[in-house]
Amino acid sequence: MDAVIPHILIVDDDPLLAETLAAGLEDRYVVHTATTGGEARALLTQQPVAAIVLDIVLGAEHGLGLIEPFRMLSSAPIAILTGHSSEDLAIQALRARVNDYLRKPVEIKDLRASLARLIHAYEERPSPVECARQHLVGHLDRAHTMASLAREVGLSERHLHRRFVEAYGMTPRRYLIHLRLERAAELLRTTPLGVEKVARQVGCLSLVTFVRQFRRAFGHTPTEWRARHGCPTAVSDRRMIEGLAESAKVA
Repeated sequence: MDAVIPHILIVDDDPLLAETLAAGLEDRYVVHTATTGGEARALLTQQPVAAIVLDIVLGAEHGLGLIEPFRMLSSAPIAILTGHSSEDLAIQALRARVNDYLRKPVEIKDLRASLARLIHAYEERPSPVECARQHLVGHLDRAHTMASLAREVGLSERHLHRRFVEAYGMTPRRYLIHLRLERAAELLRTTPLGVEKVARQVGCLSLVTFVRQFRRAFGHTPTEWRARHGCPTAVSDRRMIEGLAESAKVA
C-alpha cells in the first residue's frame, strides 16, 4: 500500500515566498498556500493538514492572532516564521502554544527538519479528544470546565464537545462524573477513608451532591454501598451521610 503523503499549509502574504517554500517541500508533502487568515481558515474547513507554516505578519493581520481560530479548525502543529526576534514575541508565541519558531530568511533544510519533527510527533500522539479523556482520568481531583479542557487540548469548546460525544457517547462532564464515582466506589471498597474524604479525593466538593450522584449511579448511599461491598465505616460517619442523603431527598 502506498504511503499517505502529508498535507501542509503555508500561510504567507508574500506569494513569491510561499511559492518558493512550496517548491522546496513538494517532493515530500502536498502543499497548500494561503495569503490571508480567511483563505487559510476556508482551506482548513475543507482539507485536514499535518502541519501549518504561518508568517507572523500577514498585511494588517498578526499571525499570533490567527492561532486560536486555526486551533478551532485543526489540531495540527504550527510553526511560525518571523523576520523579527524579541523576548516579548517569544513569550507571546509560547503562550499561544506555537510548536516551532523559525527566523526569516528560513533555509529549506531547516524548514524540512522542523516539519519532519513536528509531523512525526503529531502522528504519534493521541487525538485531541483522547488527550482530553486522559487529562480527566489523570486529574480527577481538579476543577474542570469545558473552557479549561478545550484550552488544554487546543480545540474550541463546541468542537471538543461534539467530538467527545461522538467518541465516548457522553459529554466530558458526564464522563468526569462517571470516573469520579467509579473511583469513589473503589476507595470505599478498599480503604477505611471516611465518605467526606473520599468525596474530596475524587474532586467532589459538595458532599450532598456526591451522595445524590452516588445513589443515582449505584442505587445506594456511599455508606450503604460500603456496608455491602467493602470496609465498614464509623457509626458517626454513617449517620452523617444518611442525614445528608435525607436532606438531598427533600431538596
